Amino acid sequence: MLAMFLIYVIRGPVDPLIAGGLFVSFLACLAPALLLLKPFEPPEELQRRREEARKERERRRNPTGGDDSGEEPSEDRGS
Repeated sequence: MLAMFLIYVIRGPVDPLIAGGLFVSFLACLAPALLLLKPFEPPEELQRRREEARKERERRRNPTGGDDSGEEPSEDRGS
């Protein structure tokens, strides 16, 4: 809609009513798009979920909890 508005204004004689209608149509399309960019959850809930995801990634990366060497724990299976 913005492209149509700009082409209409740049190409020639402009009827203010049509130009205004095109611009209002652009704003009508822009408003829902901007609303969809906002998170649906409250900021506290979003922060809590991010923190939980970070802890889960750390737990998967370091399953023993205390070993920071980055090596997988080895199991002694015996003979």
